Amino acid sequence: MAIHTNAGTRVFISPTPVNVKTINDMGDAAAVAFFEAINDWLEVEELEDLGELGDTSEEITFTSLKDARVRKLKGPRNAGTQTIVAGRDPLDDGQEAFIDAQKTKFDYPVKVLLDDARTDAYSNSVQYYAGMVQGTPTNLGNVSNVVRRTFTVGINTAVFEVSSQVEVAPTNTLLPSISGIAQDGQTLTAITGAWTGNPTFTYQWQADAAGDNNYVNIGGATGGTYTVVPGDVGNSIRVQVTGTNGAGNAVAESGGTDLVIA
Repeated sequence: MAIHTNAGTRVFISPTPVNVKTINDMGDAAAVAFFEAINDWLEVEELEDLGELGDTSEEITFTSLKDARVRKLKGPRNAGTQTIVAGRDPLDDGQEAFIDAQKTKFDYPVKVLLDDARTDAYSNSVQYYAGMVQGTPTNLGNVSNVVRRTFTVGINTAVFEVSSQVEVAPTNTLLPSISGIAQDGQTLTAITGAWTGNPTFTYQWQADAAGDNNYVNIGGATGGTYTVVPGDVGNSIRVQVTGTNGAGNAVAESGGTDLVIA
């Protein structure tokens, strides 16, 4: 594995709290599977500095009178407190999720996606952990300062890493779904489901007008959300999600909504 810079690293937070005792009781593989099944990650934009994270054992010492030699033992492990610095953006959902998390006493999942793939045939490494957001101060500074926010996260689990490896095409392990009300003027949101292979996602919203499960594409409806229009009344709506990585792609479809009402 070649060395790499931190450029291109991305950070995500889930707004859904988790029980860290449950995670700490898992083995590494089960914990990674737990984090990979999370489907409501929000990316934090405008990152500048990510600090450090990972286990350090407390040093315990003993000095024998006989040889006057300090002996060192390992005590409890501490995964640290990650300090994340970002340019303040009050319209960024990821930053707002950190702010909301700081107001609670719960632990939240965090995902760090490194940009360390040596070629397009390799995946990027991913690090997962859960912790408490302890602070979200704003650094105003002087007239020439870019206003920044500092998010400090006290890590309460191990940091679980999925290392860069040769990619295989993604597979869907939990079907996509849709949140929202199937009603004219309402916004539907695609939930991607769970996937292997750390893919990126594209979307195609579809409608079934005849009620025969023969869905057709809705023109121009290719975002993560879809606003229902009058022409959809009486139709069922579903979303088709395509997961893509360097090795290929796969398609999965949600179930259809109830018939759209006026």
